[in-house]
Amino acid sequence: MPGKQSAIFACSSLLFASLISAQSVTTVLPTRYETSSGFTNYTQHGNASCFTLDQRSPLVTLDYGTEVGGFPFFHVDSLSTAVQIEAKYTETKPGLEEPFGDGPWTFSNGLSNTFRVETFNVTSPGTVESFFIQGGLRWQNLKLLTEGSVRICQAGIKSGNDRTAVDELPGFFESSNDLYNKIWALGPRTVQQACIAADTAPSTWEITEDGVYLRGQQPAQSVAGASFGNYTMTFQTKIVRGGTGWKVASGVGGLGPYFVLTSEYPAGSTFVNTNRTIVPANTLAVGYGWNLVNQTSLTTGKVNHYPLAVEVKEGQWYEITTTINATGYGVTINGTETFVALEDLQIVSGSTGSSGSLTGGTWGFGPYQDQIALVKDVEVHAQNGTLLYQNPMTASSVLEEYGVMASKHSVCLDGAKRDRLVWSGDFVHTYRVIQSSTYRSDFITGSLEYWIDRQAPDSSQYAGYFSMSPALGQSAKYVDTYSSFGLLDYQLFLLNAFAGHYRNSGDKAFVAKHWTKVKKGVEAILPLIDDQSGLAVATDVGRFFSGSDNGTAISSLLAHTLDQMADVASAMHETDVATTWTGLANSTKKAVRQRLWNSHYGYYATDLSDPTEQSITGSAWAILAGVANATQAESSLAALSSLRLGIGYKTSTSVANSSSTNLAPFLTGFLLEAILQESRNSPNSSQARSTAISVLLDQLWAAMVTQDQYYTGTSWEYLYPDGRPGLDFYTSHAHPWGAAPTYVLSEYVLGVQANSAGFSEWEFRPAMLDVNLSWARGRVPTPRGAIQASWRLNGTSVQLSVCGPSDTQGIVRLPFTVKSYSVDGAQQTDGKDKLEVQVSGGSCTDIHAVRG
Repeated sequence: MPGKQSAIFACSSLLFASLISAQSVTTVLPTRYETSSGFTNYTQHGNASCFTLDQRSPLVTLDYGTEVGGFPFFHVDSLSTAVQIEAKYTETKPGLEEPFGDGPWTFSNGLSNTFRVETFNVTSPGTVESFFIQGGLRWQNLKLLTEGSVRICQAGIKSGNDRTAVDELPGFFESSNDLYNKIWALGPRTVQQACIAADTAPSTWEITEDGVYLRGQQPAQSVAGASFGNYTMTFQTKIVRGGTGWKVASGVGGLGPYFVLTSEYPAGSTFVNTNRTIVPANTLAVGYGWNLVNQTSLTTGKVNHYPLAVEVKEGQWYEITTTINATGYGVTINGTETFVALEDLQIVSGSTGSSGSLTGGTWGFGPYQDQIALVKDVEVHAQNGTLLYQNPMTASSVLEEYGVMASKHSVCLDGAKRDRLVWSGDFVHTYRVIQSSTYRSDFITGSLEYWIDRQAPDSSQYAGYFSMSPALGQSAKYVDTYSSFGLLDYQLFLLNAFAGHYRNSGDKAFVAKHWTKVKKGVEAILPLIDDQSGLAVATDVGRFFSGSDNGTAISSLLAHTLDQMADVASAMHETDVATTWTGLANSTKKAVRQRLWNSHYGYYATDLSDPTEQSITGSAWAILAGVANATQAESSLAALSSLRLGIGYKTSTSVANSSSTNLAPFLTGFLLEAILQESRNSPNSSQARSTAISVLLDQLWAAMVTQDQYYTGTSWEYLYPDGRPGLDFYTSHAHPWGAAPTYVLSEYVLGVQANSAGFSEWEFRPAMLDVNLSWARGRVPTPRGAIQASWRLNGTSVQLSVCGPSDTQGIVRLPFTVKSYSVDGAQQTDGKDKLEVQVSGGSCTDIHAVRG
C-alpha cells in the first residue's frame, strides 16, 4: 500500500496503553470463536488462539461469554498483503446480523465509540488497537473486506473494568435453586461493567497545534452557545479521511441538525465498506436528530443529500460557514453556498437534549463513522456581525468546554453500552448491588459526589436539585447549562441512596462533608407536597418517572425518603430538622392511607384521578414506606394478578396488554423487595407472595439467564412479555437498574441487614417460607468484615449458622413461632415462642429450631 495510506490509518490505531494512567488493565480474551468450520474453544496460547481470514473464510465471530467493555485489539501474526478488516460489536448474537451491529449509540458522546462498527487498515504484522472504548458487548465479528489473507493469533478487549469471579467477591449468595444463584450473579457482573474507575476513560478528542483531531463519533457540543440563536458559525477543517461533521442550533445534549461533508473518497485512503448511500462522496449530508443513523428509541429524521459542484479533497483546509435563519441553514464551503431548507428536513422535536428551537442552540463537532477530521479557528457572529465567540481549538480548555474531559471520577453509569450517563435514579438499585457483592465503596462515594458536586445554584429554577444524568467528561461548573433535572423522583432516589450508604457504611465523615448540600437537596423536594391533597405533586420544573401526581407511588417514596433522611439528620445532631422531616413523612403517609386506599379492590390506587387503577410501584412503595398495614399489603399482592402480562407484570392496569409492551425490571425491583419484606416479617407463608416471587424470579429475571442468544451474564434494561429483550437492539443488557434481585436475595432471602449505621448492630432474619428454596448461604460485607450466614429448612426443622465480625452485635430472628430451639447445642428454655438469639461480635453461632 502507498505510504500515505499507511500514515493515515496508523492514526486510528494509537496504543491504548498511552491513553490511560497506571490503572489495572485486564486483557479479556474470548471464550470461543466461530469460523466457517464451526466453534473452537479459545485458549491463550497455541493454535487455538489463532485463526486465518481469507476469501474462503473471511469472517470470525468472537464470543466473550459474558459482558465486557474496553479497547478492542487483535494481533496480526502474518498477512499476504495490506488488508482492511471490519469489526462489529454487539451485546446479543442477533445484533451481528444488523448492518450497524446493535448501535449506533448517539445519546451522548460518552467517552466511548458512538458506533458498533469500525474498520481497520492493516499493513504489517503487529497489534492493532481501537482508539475508542467500545461499550459493553458479548459478541464481536472480524471480517476481511479485501483480497489477501491475514493470520490473527490473539484478539480481545483491554478493559479497565473489574473481572473478579462472582464467587470470589466480598459478597456472595448461593442456594438450593441454581436459577436463583445465576440471577444473583447478574448484579455483580453488571456493576463490574457499568461502573467506570477513575482514569480509565480518556477523552475522545485529541488537541493538537493544528486544532482538535476528531475521529468519527457523536458530536460534542460547546456550552458557550447554549443561549445563542440566529448566528453564523465559521470554522476551518481538514478532512483526514472520509469527511467532517458539525452541528448548529443544537441542545447541549446533541439533538439538532447534523451536517456531514464528505470527501471525494480517494482510493488511497477510503475504506471499501464506506456507506455511500448514507454519506455519498462529494456531498453535504444533513439530518435532524442525534445522528444520521439511530436505533429504536432515538428517532432521527431522513438524511438529505446535497451534491457539491466541487471535489472535496482530503488533506486540504476548508473554511465552512453555517448561517441560521428562520427558513433554514446556509452552508458555505470555501465561498460556495448550499441552502438547507427547514421544510426539506424531517424535524424531530420534543426529545430530551433539544434546544427547543430550530434557530437557537449551540454548535458541536464530530465526524461520521470511520471519518477523521481536524477542526480549528471556530468563530461565531451575531446577525449584526458582532463577534460572539472565538476559539482556535488548540488548548486543553476545549475539552472542558465541549464536555469531553478524561474521566477523573469513579462512577457508575446507567449502562455499560449506553447511555453511558451517570443517572442518579438508577443508583437506588446500583449502590445496594455493590454493597451486597463487589463492595466497591469508591464507586458509591464517587458517584454520590459526582451528583452532589452538580447541585443547581441558588439562582437556578432548579435550586437545590442535583443533576440527574451528567455525562462522563462534563464539568460540574456547567451544571445549570446542561440543565439535567427533569425527573423529580430521581432527586428522591438519590437522597435514598445517600441515606442508604450512611446506613451501610456508618461513614459520618462523608455525610458531614456533604451535609450542607444534601440538606439543601432535601429542602428542595419539600414543595412537592401539595397543600391541598397532602400528596406529592410535580412542580413546574419537571415530572415523575415512576408514578403520577397525587399518587401512591411518589407520595410513599417521598415519605420514605424523608424518613431515611431524618435518620441522617439525627446522626448530624440536627434533632429539630429530623423531627420536621419525620412529621412531614407521617402526614404524607396519612394522606395516602386516607385518600388512596381502595377497600373494594383491595389495593392502593395509582392516583386520585382513577381509584380503580393499580400500579406495581404504588403497591411496592406503599409497603416499603410503611403506608400499608399487613392486611393491606397481602391484599395488594393478591391483586397483582390483574397486572400479569407474559413473563411478568406490566407497570399499571392502564398499560396495554401488547406483545410490544415493555416490562420494567427497574420498577419491578421495588416490587420484589416489597414482597420479600412482607415475607421476611410474616409468621406464615402466603400463596399471593409465593406466586409473585415465582413470577418475578422464575420467569421475568429467569429470561435474562436462560436464553443464550440474548445472554450477557448481566441484567437487562427492559423485557418484552415473551421474554425477549425490550426496546429491540436499543436496549441495554448491562443495566444496574435491573439488578435488584442481587441485594434482595442477600438482604431478605439470606436475610442479613444492618440495624444501625455501619452494621455495628445487624440482624440475621431470612425469608424462608415463600421462596422455592430449602437452603441458602452467603456472606455480606460490612465495614468491620463479612457476616457469614446460612440456613436450611427441612420440614419443621430449621438450622441456622452465622458468624459476625468483631465490634458488632448481631441478632438472629425467625418470624414464625418455634416449639423449641438450641444454641450451639444447648437447649433453650426461655419460654418464648419467637426465636431471638444474640450473637456477640467476633463469634459464630449455630442454631437448631423446630417450627411451631
